[in-house]
Amino acid sequence: MNSPKRTGTIFGHFRGSAVFLVAILITVALYFPGLSGGYFFDDYPNIVDNSRLHVDSMNWQRWAQAIWSSPSSDLQRPLASLSFALNYFTSGLAPWPMKAVNLGIHLLNGCLLYLLMLRIIARLPTEQTHSSRNRLLAAIVSAIWLLHPINLTPVLYVVQRMESLAQVFVLAGLLFYVEARARQDANTRGSGWRLWVAFPLMLLLGMSTKESAAMLPLYAFILELVLPRPGISKPRPRSLAAFFGVFLLLPSVVGLAWLLPHVLSPGAYASRPFTLTQRLLTEPRVLIDYIGWILAPLPSAFSFYHDTIPVSTSPLSPWTTLPALSMVLLIAIAAMMVRRSRPLVALGILWFLAAHAMTATIIPLELAFEHRNYFASTGLLLTTTDLILPQQTVAFLALPRKGVLAAFLGLCCFSLFLRAEEWSNPLSLALVEATRHPDSPRATYEYARTLVVMSNYETDSPFTSKALDALQKAVLVKRTDVLADVAQIMFASRTRHIVNPEWWASVRAKLATGVPSAENDAAIKTLTDCVVRGLCPVDDDEMLQSFLAAVGTGAATPAILYSYAIFAFNRLHDAELALRLAEDAANQSHDPQYRLNLANYLIDLKKKDAAITQLSILKQHDHLGRFAADITEAERRLQAQQ
Repeated sequence: MNSPKRTGTIFGHFRGSAVFLVAILITVALYFPGLSGGYFFDDYPNIVDNSRLHVDSMNWQRWAQAIWSSPSSDLQRPLASLSFALNYFTSGLAPWPMKAVNLGIHLLNGCLLYLLMLRIIARLPTEQTHSSRNRLLAAIVSAIWLLHPINLTPVLYVVQRMESLAQVFVLAGLLFYVEARARQDANTRGSGWRLWVAFPLMLLLGMSTKESAAMLPLYAFILELVLPRPGISKPRPRSLAAFFGVFLLLPSVVGLAWLLPHVLSPGAYASRPFTLTQRLLTEPRVLIDYIGWILAPLPSAFSFYHDTIPVSTSPLSPWTTLPALSMVLLIAIAAMMVRRSRPLVALGILWFLAAHAMTATIIPLELAFEHRNYFASTGLLLTTTDLILPQQTVAFLALPRKGVLAAFLGLCCFSLFLRAEEWSNPLSLALVEATRHPDSPRATYEYARTLVVMSNYETDSPFTSKALDALQKAVLVKRTDVLADVAQIMFASRTRHIVNPEWWASVRAKLATGVPSAENDAAIKTLTDCVVRGLCPVDDDEMLQSFLAAVGTGAATPAILYSYAIFAFNRLHDAELALRLAEDAANQSHDPQYRLNLANYLIDLKKKDAAITQLSILKQHDHLGRFAADITEAERRLQAQQ
């Protein structure tokens, strides 16, 4: 006959598993409408317009191109690119399969998180927890995380598979670490390969997906710092110091030695509307916002765009800067103070802060994105659930506490349902975002761009007049880039509407500031392509004056220089000017693509020796075979000219 304790344990295991299984089913149901949505924002440069990713054969060179094709990072994120290429190979550019794979990855992460929570909680002393509570706590944390609306973008925003896939390896790495340490403390075999083979493999795979996985050793160190070792009198293994020296201390020193000269250089923040100091002052306010969004997941709290966050220019401007900084410091101190009495509370807080150690400090990234909380939200949800879920030995207000957790989970489901519905249709999503954020340059532009796509550039389309009005509103929003201005010119010219000369004047004024931006590069490239293809009948002199405004600053980017080269060759019919511009672009950029562009242009001009020289330089820098297929094709063209 089973003892009451044994029966309670079995019931607790069943209850926890049932809660998690139901959460999986609800997650699928709530996300399912959102799978029918389209591509969005950075999906276009990374996936839709990234022709290198569109692999349709088993040619190894094409796959090598695809793997190293990401424009998002200098590290290329090859594993994420490979997954997108596999998606394209099997189902083309249809967004539904792309999003379905993302949902599958999200569910996998939920399962890994559930297992990790079980393994972590199992290491707590019996007086701090109870076996019948363990599985329920793990299930609730994992269920809320699966259904929390702050984690929507890594599912329905296709390109953020980079984030969710990286977290697969982060969670797996932590599982290997926890199991290895348990085996070391129990004097059983199997810890060595988990620490020295499996863990670094997960770290490597995670970083090949996204750089945020580099935080894995720090998460493991926090686990070691916080979790007690009940009944273990012997000191920690000496190999553990070597482990963290190799995987945490050494990479941190090397990484900072490489990173600091870059972020402290005068041009590091040239493309951002804030300085390094201002970013460091602003980010504590952003962290407090994140905490609010996670702990109070109201539908109105979430948005894709956060480009209207005021920048902190001093500790007192805005006045919330100093209180936010103080609060973040107090939270960190509190976590350290309770790490013995409430280790799960401390673990959650420290994991949250550690998850933002890369994206909320010195790297010149944008100030805020919800997907940066994909792992960080795990920490706060663990802290909150452990504080609310009644201890087995302290049943004070047990029923109301469980009611609070149930209400919180219900609110997450409701907000996720609304967000997924918004993401199910590109036009509804763009309209909602623009309505919520009328002062956001990105939200207003994305709404206008969506209307442009819906119009199909047809003069008599009901969307055409709406697109023109939306573009005008997007231009009037305070912005420093030319994205909306150029879109207005392109759309008006393609739909045979009058192009106001003041629109060109606005473009030139913004380009003349010499402030580089990816938005300017993309806008000028798209406009140049439209003009060269004969789709945008604009005044060539207006185009020329715009290029001269950009080049006249002496700070024109390689992208704008090469767009100017294309324009000079095709519209001005000035081959020598085009060649000089293409050479300048190749010499100024670290991207080998510009070297390849130059080589191909030299082949077009039948300058064989110069083309061979450029291809030779390209081969020296193409260590990973990213341009192997392009080099082969260029050499074939050279041979055909003989």
